[in-house]
Amino acid sequence: MPSSQTIRIVGVLALSLGVSAGAHAGGDASAGKTKATACMVCHVSSASDETPHLAGQRATYIGKQLKAFKAGDRKNPVMNGITAALNDADIDNLAAFWAGEKAGTDTTLPPELAAVKKSKMMFPKDFPKGFVQYRTVNKPDGVTVAKQYINKVGFDAIKAGKDKLPDGTVIFVENYAAKLDASKKGIPDKDGTFQTDKLKGYEGMEARAGFDSGYPELLVNHDWNYALFGADKAPRNEINQAICLACHVPAASTDYVFTFDKIAAKAKGQ
Repeated sequence: MPSSQTIRIVGVLALSLGVSAGAHAGGDASAGKTKATACMVCHVSSASDETPHLAGQRATYIGKQLKAFKAGDRKNPVMNGITAALNDADIDNLAAFWAGEKAGTDTTLPPELAAVKKSKMMFPKDFPKGFVQYRTVNKPDGVTVAKQYINKVGFDAIKAGKDKLPDGTVIFVENYAAKLDASKKGIPDKDGTFQTDKLKGYEGMEARAGFDSGYPELLVNHDWNYALFGADKAPRNEINQAICLACHVPAASTDYVFTFDKIAAKAKGQ
């Protein structure tokens, strides 16, 4: 799951304007159309100064920016993640597709793509009953402590050496505000993590057969859906799930789970 720094409602799929062209994109627009559906989930209709419309942009400009994200020369967790799954031909094809679209035509998102934004995951019934806590960690913001759990279905699979988590696996996180000292720094506990104060909310991921049915090719995460919940357990429906799907693409080798190794260590009693 992404950190609180990663999951933001705006400013995440950014191809900001005003960078000079310098890359050649001689791609095939028809080949780029299928992969472009992943871009549409964030860049169509809800585009802003930081998530601009792409239709009508110059192919050289789009190609250059995508390649910069892929190389890590431009930093953005979502764009770095999704471009990791693209080769140079894919990038050139995407650039050609968007350049060939008329400016101003990308304002209405098809219903099937709008559905990708909304998670199918519900708050897990009876949590934390039936879950194993495998890790407590300070988040990079310095003021949040995450307690990470996996349910028995997933834990038993990893304990058995499976590299793919089964249907029904839920990974869930409680996020707590850290207790702060007079200088607003977290107060360490005995294990080095910060002492916890009030519960801030939850984040989770769940694998269910068909959860990502019909999703754009670049956003398919082996049936995973992702969700955020408030401290009252109510879902935060304003969050665009495509952000989470894109961020988890680089973790495909560990079934899209960033903390797979931490769960495996817990299963081995480490």
